[in-house]
Parts: sequence; structure tokens; C-alpha cells
Amino acid sequence: MMKKAIIATTLVAAMCIFALPANAQFGKGLKNLGKSVSKAAGDMVGDMAADVAANKVSEKMVEFMDNNNTVAPETSDYYKRLAGLVAKDYVSVDGVNLNYKIYENPEANIITTADGNVRIYTGMMDMLTDDELVAVIATQIGHLANKDIRDALMKVASEDNASKAGTAQLEKLLSFTGDKMGTVINELLQVPYTDDQNKKADTYAFNLLKQKGANTNALVSALSKFAELEAADKVASESEEGEVSAASKFIGVNSNNALRASIISSK
Repeated sequence: MMKKAIIATTLVAAMCIFALPANAQFGKGLKNLGKSVSKAAGDMVGDMAADVAANKVSEKMVEFMDNNNTVAPETSDYYKRLAGLVAKDYVSVDGVNLNYKIYENPEANIITTADGNVRIYTGMMDMLTDDELVAVIATQIGHLANKDIRDALMKVASEDNASKAGTAQLEKLLSFTGDKMGTVINELLQVPYTDDQNKKADTYAFNLLKQKGANTNALVSALSKFAELEAADKVASESEEGEVSAASKFIGVNSNNALRASIISSK
């Protein structure tokens, strides 16, 4: 009898030994889960705050750009052409309305800000066919949807220090006017997209064009045009007498066009 009691007591003790770590582990798991949820919620709030701040800064930037460029009137052929291409299918992304204007400038460039403003230079429109122009706009929409444009602005605000990037740094830009704002814009226009960002934006554009029934091959042909200019610009930059193309600034931000064209053509 005593032997049975000892065995029973030993068994209970053993069960307790094995049970305690399990309970402790369960409690630890709940604690870690709570931390994860709190971090996710904090990240979401921080992300939303960064969006709001970036949009406010973008409004000031666009106001400055519009005041310092010649905007094509709605009666112009350029405006009518663009309106006919985007008015139906390319007017918003993720709840953000897209606002288009055209700058009368021979430079081949297109600028998109975090708040959905798209500014297209006449030089870019002259270079591309209608389908290619839509494809390039679709890529810009991809960068906007992926928050690449907002992140580039945060990089400029933090003076290229990613660890300092945040809402506070963006809000400092709201006090900038005149030459200071012009400097911020120039810096933003020189922040290159990474290969990964371009790849994702190209894929977004391809899917968007396909969804809208547009010509996906136009994305390949547009990238191929930029690839030729990119190669020529590289040669020109290595020569003292060389002259880069009108699209050199755009290509400086959107590089590796030959590889990108190859990737999209394989889809």
C-alpha cells in the first residue's frame, strides 16, 4: 500500500514538473503575441501618420512646381491627348485621386508626388506613343501604390539617413519655401528607385494594363526606348563633348531599363 502511495505521489510530482513549463511557455507565447499585436498596431499608426505628413509636403511641392513651370492649358492638344488616355481608367489608386497636369518643357520627364499629383513634361509625351505613355503612367501609379514615392520623400527629409526617417522629419519640410523647397524637389527627383522597387512597379503596371484591356507590349517598347537612351547617355557621360538625352534625369531615377524590358516581355 505504501509502495502504491509512493508511486502515485511520484507520478503526480512528475506531471507537475512537465505541466509547469507548458503553462509557462503558454504564458510567454501570449506575452509575445501581445507584443507583436502592439507593434503591428504601432507600425500601422506610424505608417498612416507618415502618409498624412507626406501628402501635406507634396501639396506644397506641387504648388511650387506649378508656379515655376508653364502649365499647358486645357485647350492645348497635349492636354486633350492626355485626358483622352487617362480620363476613364487611370483616375485613382487605393482611394487616392490622381491629378494630371502637363508642363511645357522639352525635357522627357514625369513627376508623381505622394498625394497623387502627376506632372508630365511635353518632351516625354513627344517621345512616346499613346500606348507607351499610358504604360509609363501605369508604372508611376505602381510606385505610388507601393509607397516608393513617399519613401523617397522620407529619405530626402532625413538627409539620406534611413534610421532618422519619420513623420517629424517630413513635417520640418512644411516650413520650407522658395529656394529651400526648390532644393528639396531637386533632391527628390534624383533619388533612384531600387531594382526591386522598379520590378514591383513594372509588375503592377503590367497587371493594371492587362486589367484595363490596354496594350501590355507598350510597356516593353517604352522600357526599350529608355534602354537605348540609357546606353547612349552612359557613353555620352564618359565623353567630355558628349550630350545626354532629354530623358537623362528620368532614366537616372528609373534605370536598368533593358533588364526590366526583358523581364516584362517574358510574362
